Amino acid sequence: MVDRVINEHSQSATRTVSERPLVVHRETTLADLPAEELSGSEYVLISDSDERIIGIVARREIDRRLYAENPYERNRWRSMPIGAMSKLSIPDDSDGSASLPTSAKEFVPIRDGNSLFGFSARGELYLSWRRLESLFTAALSDPLTGLMNRLAYERRLNEEWNRADRQKNSIGVVVVDLDDFKKVNDTFGHAVGDELLAKVGRKLEVSMRSYDVVARFGGDEFVALCLGCAPGDIRIPITRLLSSLSEILIPVGDEMVSVRASIGAAVRHGDFSDNVPDDLFVAADNCLYEAKRTKNNAWKVEFGAGCCDIPTPVLNDFCACNAGS
Repeated sequence: MVDRVINEHSQSATRTVSERPLVVHRETTLADLPAEELSGSEYVLISDSDERIIGIVARREIDRRLYAENPYERNRWRSMPIGAMSKLSIPDDSDGSASLPTSAKEFVPIRDGNSLFGFSARGELYLSWRRLESLFTAALSDPLTGLMNRLAYERRLNEEWNRADRQKNSIGVVVVDLDDFKKVNDTFGHAVGDELLAKVGRKLEVSMRSYDVVARFGGDEFVALCLGCAPGDIRIPITRLLSSLSEILIPVGDEMVSVRASIGAAVRHGDFSDNVPDDLFVAADNCLYEAKRTKNNAWKVEFGAGCCDIPTPVLNDFCACNAGS
């Protein structure tokens, strides 16, 4: 829609704006999006409580989740707030500088070189989502694996932490580090190492649920945010991931290159006000250290909901919070 409007305005700068994009509050669930308005929009703008635009989501991404084949995934997404899907994040500024301009009355083209990128008209700012999407994807993605990069992960960690606090839900951090990855690069070359990293990224993505957040943290280290886990349930994606990684085999000459990984995980079920998001990552990283030190693939720790806050091996875990699970 925006691209069509931009093309019309590039032909006639005096024409007035006849349509407005769909704007919804960030806490609006996918199930509560107005169907009729959504069907006529290529994207949805996301606002905060002060009606400032803080995000944008392509409608095709919404449709992909609302009509997912897996009914559990589909129902889970229907209850998720649309703010969790945004690729654009404008920080809240106390002086209100993140607000869209309200004083501009005339049509003002916004150009990128010789290409029209967007325009401002009647105090509204319109940008081409097709052009913006590639920029945001490049800025927030790891080019090798296609996963989120560290910058995007750290932003999402803070967002999901605050959401879990508001909704009285849980949030978990899972850190994955490949064992002896340097040896793979030294023995078989960086091309094989890159192929291995790409396969690990894909296995991590399919082993987690569609609404979990997966990222390449850097080098041979990956991270995932697991949302809404019941006490003890973090072991489910971890064991699934370990099994999935064991399937990776890359033929190189007469040899087969495989992968081993160590995993550390930390989950918080409550008491958010007494902690900060980075504490959860540090706890997961400490569990990763124990996994490498003991050569026991995965360790975890859980806080709140009656869980003991002592790191334990995932595959040999008798923590009180797992009783009966």
